[in-house]
Amino acid sequence: MKRNLTATIAAILIVFASAQAFAQPQVSEKKEIAIFSLGFYGWDIPLETLGTIDIDIQRVFLDLGRFTIFGMEKRFSTGAVDEFITILKKMKESTFVLPEKYQFGEAFLTEADFNKLVGAFIIAVPVVTSYNSQYVDNKEWRTNIKTNVSFIDVADGTMIGIANVETQGTSRETQYKSIRDAIAGIPMQLQFEIRKVPQFQNVTRVLASGAGGVDLQLGSNMGIKKGDEYAIIESDNLEGFVDEREVGLIVIKQVGTTRSKGTILFSKVPVVKDVQLREIPRLGADIAVYAHSYNYIDGGVDLKSSFVIGARAEMTRGFYELRPYIAIQAITDTSMWLPINAIIGGEYSVFLRRLEFGARAGLAGSTNAIIRLIEDKVSNSDDPWFTHYGLSGGAYLSYLFSRDLKIFAEVQADYMLGIADSIIGGAFGNYGGYQIGIGATFKL
Repeated sequence: MKRNLTATIAAILIVFASAQAFAQPQVSEKKEIAIFSLGFYGWDIPLETLGTIDIDIQRVFLDLGRFTIFGMEKRFSTGAVDEFITILKKMKESTFVLPEKYQFGEAFLTEADFNKLVGAFIIAVPVVTSYNSQYVDNKEWRTNIKTNVSFIDVADGTMIGIANVETQGTSRETQYKSIRDAIAGIPMQLQFEIRKVPQFQNVTRVLASGAGGVDLQLGSNMGIKKGDEYAIIESDNLEGFVDEREVGLIVIKQVGTTRSKGTILFSKVPVVKDVQLREIPRLGADIAVYAHSYNYIDGGVDLKSSFVIGARAEMTRGFYELRPYIAIQAITDTSMWLPINAIIGGEYSVFLRRLEFGARAGLAGSTNAIIRLIEDKVSNSDDPWFTHYGLSGGAYLSYLFSRDLKIFAEVQADYMLGIADSIIGGAFGNYGGYQIGIGATFKL
């Protein structure tokens, strides 16, 4: 009887310990990664255009903060990646004898190279999969490059993800410059593509919460930045099957070395200690489209009415309350010269759960682009491209409709000073007024 009681207690303790282990929230740790050089076997890419691309790719992983990296000077061909995975799997077999040297496209790997790779958790193999460079429309050189970065799990020799990067470079001068520009664009896109791979997304937990904000584990040591967003995760386990759901959203407002602070935008569950959080990879810019009713004075004193359509890019990654933005908008009044305004400035935001309100101000410039493009087809006019400069400012109120969409109402005031004359229409006079409108912001 005593033996049975002891066994029962032990079983209960084992179950309890297992439940505690399962309940323990996950927190990401740095991953060791071996990064091969950019492979372009089979493509006639001039070596002098590659420059420091291998170092730049390694720097992308380093800047992400969540990797411990070491570089490999070898370059693979496109078809060699699958062959390499096959060899990694065979290395797990006791009967497999590794030869002194293996060839993958132009790359030769020795037994020492393989032993070095097996010491890493993950291998990254960037390879050019498509390359096209030609002179188009008797006007410019245009180069298009597609690059795939394959991520291989050394433990079982499986591919865990692929980052696809497409870049383009143009030059009116030389083919060399267009190729160089296309290659230089690879690192800029690669960081976002890496963050989209689920295995590389940060997972963390709430350390403490209160008054609409939270402290969370991880900081700059794992590449967290202001403006990053983390989903609040709710999970349950039924017969060993785990179901996870996003039930809220947090935006990072302060970043320390090993912990960060965030603002709760919404949550369907109480956000308490050890609640699980998962990174939402964003491109780093929200795109807003809007339509405004515009009342303005053009030159004289008569008040006119028109309609404005516009788009705005608001920088988010690395920013919280104060964010830079750029906007472009067109006035649709056909009695004018169809000006297109460009604005660059900053906006200050206050977050109250799903509500966000703030103000923005910026410098503006106006162009005669539409008329000029028409004139280029039908006349030899020397009308100027740049016609006005001025100021723009306003205020807004937005509502977070879903994780990836905000809707907003806003007011805006602009005043533009004319600095040029039109050959066909007299002076480009001063104009300005106020706008009221609505729009939607897409969180990319």
